[in-house]
This record gives sequence, C-alpha cells and structure tokens, in this order.
Amino acid sequence: MPEVKSEEFYQNEIITAVSNESDIVFITYSAIEKTEDKIKFAIAKILEKYDRFDLFTPVYSCVKELISNATKATAKKILIDDGIIKNPDDPVEVVKKVRSILNEKSLLEYGIKAKQHHLSTRIYLKVYKRHLFIEVINNIPLTKKEMDRINDRIKKSSKYDNIAEFFMENPDPEAEGMGLGLSMVVVLLKNINITSKNFVVSTDGTTKTYAKILVPMS
Repeated sequence: MPEVKSEEFYQNEIITAVSNESDIVFITYSAIEKTEDKIKFAIAKILEKYDRFDLFTPVYSCVKELISNATKATAKKILIDDGIIKNPDDPVEVVKKVRSILNEKSLLEYGIKAKQHHLSTRIYLKVYKRHLFIEVINNIPLTKKEMDRINDRIKKSSKYDNIAEFFMENPDPEAEGMGLGLSMVVVLLKNINITSKNFVVSTDGTTKTYAKILVPMS
C-alpha cells in the first residue's frame, strides 16, 4: 500500500516551497475539503510572508470560485457523456442536472469518474517580484460563444462594487456556474483594488481552459 502522508508533512512541504519562492501546484478532480485546506494554507503562508494577510479572504474566495467552476464544468461534461444530460443546448436541463450532483457524495463519485477520464483541475501558485500569480486550469475547452459570453460578464461586472446589485440588474437564469462565479471574482478583486485586467479567462479551444489572477503584494 502507498504511504499515507500526514497533514503536517504537506504543511511543511508548503512552508518550504513558500520560503524558497518555489512554484506550488495542486491537482484535484473534485471539490475535496482536504485539498481546499492545503490550498488555503498555501495562500495564507504566501500572503503572510509578504505581510499582506489582509488579502487572504478575498483572494482565497476567488480561487475557491474558480475551482468550483472547473469542478462543475467537469461534472457537466461527464453528465453529457453518460447521457444524463440529454440536450446540452437546453440551459434549464443543464442547470437542473448539474445542481442535482452538487453534494459531497455525488461530487466524490464524479471526482473518481473525472480521474478515470483524466479530467483534472490544476491550481498553480507562483510568486514573482512581489506579485502572486494564480492559475486554475481544467481540461474542458470553451467554445467561442462561451468565451464571448464570459468576457461580456467580466466586462459588465467590473462596473459594480456589489455582487447583489450586479445580479439584480443583470439576471442570468442560465448560469450553471461560470457566470455567477466569474462575476463574483471580478467584484471581489475590485473591492481590494485589483483591476479586472488582472483577471483573465482563456481557452486553447481544443483541450484546456485557463483562469489567471495577478495579485500585487506591494
């Protein structure tokens, strides 16, 4: 049996990486609490090192939203591949089916399926010249239509200081994850004086989607 490493082991590894300014990479297949705790610990240690722990809550909240979006995108693909979502172009059906599995037991099950299908989510944390670079990558590409919609949401939400106000004026009944999550990221960053230009979502159109955040720590 493979050796099971303790939480203390992982924390020491993270502390060493932060001290050496090494890149930190996490790989996840579902929204598992233990993995989220490790990511939370890494972000906290990086921000502590640069005396910017005041950024912790909004920055971690942004990362958690991006991981959640990636998890939902993976689950959506598996639901389509398994024939549970009959019509991927029907937003009502997609929202209903994706929401039906957003519980701990189902997410674990779909995490196992995601691993079998090599559908991982990778989270990169890199520090360069007092800037924290965050990148969340998942193996689900986006279409041009989806990218246009995402960029439109980011542009619109950048004009608001409050997420509730944004959604009251820009309802999005078809958002099964991306619209709400990305808009929250934009508003959270704006509230700590980080421009929406420091948040970019892109896709290679064939294999991956990338969400990137640049956090100044000066």
